[in-house]
Amino acid sequence: MKNWLTYQLQKLTRPKVAQCGGVKLYIGDLAKTSYARSLYRGSHECEEREVIRKHLNPNDRVLEFGSGIGLVTVLCCQTVGSENVVTYEANPLMEPLLRKTFELNQVTPQLRMKMVSVERGDKSFFVTDRFVVSSQVNHQQNANELSIPADAFQDVVKEINPTFLIMDIEGSEVDLADNSIDLRGINKICVEVHPTIVGDAATSRLVQSLLGRGFELHLSSSKGDVLFFQRPDSMASEKPGRQAA
Repeated sequence: MKNWLTYQLQKLTRPKVAQCGGVKLYIGDLAKTSYARSLYRGSHECEEREVIRKHLNPNDRVLEFGSGIGLVTVLCCQTVGSENVVTYEANPLMEPLLRKTFELNQVTPQLRMKMVSVERGDKSFFVTDRFVVSSQVNHQQNANELSIPADAFQDVVKEINPTFLIMDIEGSEVDLADNSIDLRGINKICVEVHPTIVGDAATSRLVQSLLGRGFELHLSSSKGDVLFFQRPDSMASEKPGRQAA
C-alpha cells in the first residue's frame, strides 16, 4: 500500500530524481514523459537488475554498451567498483543525466559518449524524444539523424578485457554475431535483443553465434527479450579477489 501511494504521489509531482532498485536516478525533463512511470514504479530494467544480482561477481570487469539512464551502470559499480566499469552511450542528450546520476550515487565509471560498431568511424544515430528507442537503426518516425563517432567492438573488447558484457543498444546487438569479434576473455553476457527492430532472423543468428563460440543460454536467468549467456566453465575458473587486468 505504501509503495502504491508513493507511486501515485510521484506521478502527480513528477520529481526529477527517481528511486529505482536502491539507485537514485536523475531524469530531468524525462519526468514529464510517460516513460517516467516505470522509474517511479521501480520496474525499470527489472530483468537486467535480476541478472546483475544473481551473476555479477566482485571480481568481474564490466563493459556496458548502452548506458541508458544509468541504472545498471550504478549497480555494477556498487558490486565491482567504479574502476572496473566502462560504459558506452551514443545519445548525447543522455550525458548530463548520466553524470548527475553517477554523482548522486557517488560512483565514477568510465563513461564514453560514443557508439560501438563492427568498424570504427562516424556512424548515423537516430535520436527521438523517447531515449529508450534511439538507435543506430532508423525504426521511428520523425527521428533526428546525428553523426556519432563509433569505436570498433573488437578494439574495445581488447582494450578493456571484460569478463562481463552488458548490451542494450536497440538492435545493434546483432553486430556481435560477427565472428571476427574475439570474445574469448568474456565469460558472461547479458543482452537485450530487439527482434521487432532487426527481425527474428538476425536475432537468431546472434544467439546461434554465441552458442557456437562456447556460451550457454541460461533460460532460468533469461526473461522476455533479456537473455543471459555464460561459459559453462567460467564459475569453476573464478578465484577469490580481483583478477589482474
